[in-house]
Order: sequence, then structure tokens, then C-alpha cells
Amino acid sequence: MCGEPHADGAFRGPVGYLHQDVGYTDLHCHLLPGVDDGPSTLDESLAYAAAAVAAGTTTIVATPHVELVDVDELPERVDALRAALDAEGIALDVRRGGELKPFSIPDLTDRELDLIAHGPPDARWVLYEVPFHGADQEFVAGAHELRARGFGLLLAHPERTRGMVDGGGLAVVEALMAGGAAAVAANTGPLLGREGAERRRAAEHLLRRCVPTVVATDAHAPSRPYTLAMAAEAIEAATGRADRARLLTMDAPARLLADGVRAARHAA
Repeated sequence: MCGEPHADGAFRGPVGYLHQDVGYTDLHCHLLPGVDDGPSTLDESLAYAAAAVAAGTTTIVATPHVELVDVDELPERVDALRAALDAEGIALDVRRGGELKPFSIPDLTDRELDLIAHGPPDARWVLYEVPFHGADQEFVAGAHELRARGFGLLLAHPERTRGMVDGGGLAVVEALMAGGAAAVAANTGPLLGREGAERRRAAEHLLRRCVPTVVATDAHAPSRPYTLAMAAEAIEAATGRADRARLLTMDAPARLLADGVRAARHAA
């Protein structure tokens, strides 16, 4: 049953992990202005942030594509966005993060990886994209390298990957999750049917198999201004369970930020 501990040791937030003071927590969102294919301007970032807050979001991890930004600039960029939000009276907790691709990893030091990581010192994790073309050997090698360097993984949007359901990709993702050092963040867009029938079927199939640990927006405002309120509605429609929607959009993401994901340092 989804939300219960699994024998494989993979992270699953417990159904009972419900705190009434927790809003939506978005672990994958392209919120920073002028750094990647998200908002071009500060005004666009602020407009999306205001809409997300109005829809119930309290925390967003800003996750630019790290190959398009100097990671060392991220603390200053996030601080500037926080100041702008405060000036506009937008009550949003913005955390610093980044989205990694397999080819990004060799160019980053452990210090730079830690700048975009989350969780306590013994359970730091990073957001790692499952490639659109497939969960191939380069992707798996990158996952093993990150884990060997002491970082757990949050695997981004596997439902958007070619061959995830019927091409062997799901077996790759579940194998990475089996050791407990990887979690999965599904995207909102496929669950809404905004990215075609195939991705929607894949997203719903992964939900039925209890693969996603969390659901995130992967918003790229203004072109993809999804909110987690939209995600929660889609999850409840697909599963018939309001508690599951809350778990995936509120409680489990907050728990990942607080408790982290412990890497299997011996992974090879």
C-alpha cells in the first residue's frame, strides 16, 4: 500500500505523517529569473510566486539547470529573490537548489554539489534528472557517482522519459530506489494531461505502483505555471485518495527537506 514502509527500504512517507501547519512544498521549480528556461524577468518570478502562494504553497526549492548557471552565484541570486519577495509582501520560503543532468556531474566539486543539496549533514540529497531519451548507462553511472560522493538522490520526472513503462526504464529507477538512497519526484504537467496521453499514462502507472515519493511542479513560468494545488487535485482524481494527494505534495516533501536521503556510499 502506498505510504507504508516497503521491504526494499526505499523512502515512502507514512500516511500518518500529516501536519496541519504544513502547506505545499515544491521541491522542483524553475523560479529564479534570467538563468535558464524559466522566468526571464524578476516580475515574472514574482507573479508566479504570488500565484503559488495564493494556491497554498509555502516553500519552493528554486532548481535552475546547473549547466546554465554558475553554482557559486546561486546563494546571491536566491537572496536577491527572497528580498524582492519580502518587499512585495509575498510570504514564500525559497530554498536554494539545482537540477543536475548526468553530464553536469563531473564538472562539479563536492562543495558545489553541497550548495544545491538539501537535508541534514548525514543525509544530503540532490535533484537528478532522469533523461528524456531514456534511463541509460550514463544516467545510472551518474547516480552511482553521486551516491559514492555521499549524496542521496531525488530522481526528477521519470514519467517523462522514453521507455519508462514498457522499455525497461522503470526497472532502472526502482533498482536505484531499492537501496533507500533514492527518492522520486513526479511532475504535475503529465498528471494534468498537459504533455500528451503517453506521459499521462506513464504518470498514472507510476502512481499506481507507488513509485513517486513526492510530486513537484517543475514549473517554468510563464509558459508552465503549474502549482501544487493543481497537482493535488490531479492526484486525488487519479487515485481517489485525498490523503495520498496531501502526502505527495505537503508532508513527504517537507520530510525530505527535514530528514534528507541517506546515500549508500558503498554503491558501485
